[in-house]
Amino acid sequence: MMRTVTFFTRSNCPLCESAWFVVQKLRSRVPFDLQRVDITEPCNERWYALYVNDIPVVHIDGREVFKHRVSERALRERLEDDARPDASPNSTQNDA
Repeated sequence: MMRTVTFFTRSNCPLCESAWFVVQKLRSRVPFDLQRVDITEPCNERWYALYVNDIPVVHIDGREVFKHRVSERALRERLEDDARPDASPNSTQNDA
């Protein structure tokens, strides 16, 4: 089953640009579906309310796994670890 990574962002966000680069770079080697959500679009009020001060935010299969920064190694590990049936959930990584 293909994993889904959702990337929450907005324009004029330098942290988002850096994190997006990391996600795109990893995607060239590890297959996963990728959704990009601009929290400032009118249809995304829910995400804006949740993440206005925390973007970028990354979810894997609907579960929040990163805020503010994304480490390529940590994202790869999360995608691989979370794919195992016996994987235990970890807390969100804010500084990975």
